[in-house]
Amino acid sequence: MIRSLSRFKRHTLVALLLLSVVVPAVLWATGGTIGNANPSVDANVTERYRSIDAFTGTQTVTMRTNGTITSRNVATVTLVPGTDRKRIRFQNASNRRYDLQVSNGSTLWLHDIDKNNVTAIELTGPPTDSQKAVQLQQLVTAAGLTDDAGKPRSIGVSPLPVLPRHTGAAAQVDANRSYSVEFVKTDTVGGRDAYVLDITPATNQSEARYRQRLWVDTEWFYPLHKQTAWTANGTRRSVSTTYTNMTFDVQPAADTFRPEIDSNTTVRRPDTPETEWYQSRADLKAQSSISVPDPTVPPAFELLYATRTTGRIDGVGLRYNADGRELSVAKFNYTLDIDSDEQDLKLDGQPATLDYGPTNSLSWNCNGYGHTVRGTGVKIDRLIEVGRSVGCSA
Repeated sequence: MIRSLSRFKRHTLVALLLLSVVVPAVLWATGGTIGNANPSVDANVTERYRSIDAFTGTQTVTMRTNGTITSRNVATVTLVPGTDRKRIRFQNASNRRYDLQVSNGSTLWLHDIDKNNVTAIELTGPPTDSQKAVQLQQLVTAAGLTDDAGKPRSIGVSPLPVLPRHTGAAAQVDANRSYSVEFVKTDTVGGRDAYVLDITPATNQSEARYRQRLWVDTEWFYPLHKQTAWTANGTRRSVSTTYTNMTFDVQPAADTFRPEIDSNTTVRRPDTPETEWYQSRADLKAQSSISVPDPTVPPAFELLYATRTTGRIDGVGLRYNADGRELSVAKFNYTLDIDSDEQDLKLDGQPATLDYGPTNSLSWNCNGYGHTVRGTGVKIDRLIEVGRSVGCSA
């Protein structure tokens, strides 16, 4: 059955098929400068990040629209970087449907403690944090903070899944890459030292005007503070995530990542689409009743995995990675509402629309199916080239 979706629902649909949704924050926070204005990092960032067994702290997430706070959530957290294991208890639980989130890496439990209800969601696929360690190493290198002989002149980076100050190393960018990184200063977050990095698109003239600033812990290289801002339909939006009261390398109790369920708890398991994961496009093609797109992607990109989704949504997806940059192609049995005023170009004669943000997206319909190409750290023109190579897949 073919259905129709508006622009509002596009990103949610694609997330169910294949893609991670980046929650895209405007007031850049500042603080007292500490330490050397031009520090040198001699640690292996990836190894330090991955060596964290777990950490505890207070997580604050603030969302703004045109500078006005629209939501603010504070939670006590225990997280294992590089995995989906987590425990998040919200302090302002009365403003939320769920008071507690617990995940052991394969199942996520959402607790409504007052009603003693739990919603259990099975998790599939690779951990959502699996690429962050590599991305952080690239960001620190691109900012010129490594002590290698001669600072790299260019490196491909992508922003982490959410400015006026110019001190430290100059921003570095490759003509074929779409983001530059600049070391701004050293600062403190919750009493911990941090490197402050600015990440901006090399060409930032679109309406989205995406910007991201990171405060990266100088010991463990975990982002203690992240601010992301972008514009959509003339509205400036932002997300800010801050970790304070941090204790790294803790050993969580045995029941930390187990749900709080007793004999009186009602457990609900929603009917969610099933997703199967494949190592190659050929394996996916052999199993799918939907024809699989065969995109032409830039040479540096390699296929991470392919997916087949069945149930409420039937679709196929391909996800690629290159130096931390991500590129995804999806096709599904929904058509997208693309109004005439949303049309930005045509693909195989079909109207197509571009959505700008931390992750750019190109969407179009063909032969009763919706198509999307999404890229993080990928230039718009490259995104369009990939879309044209897919066109109206048979």
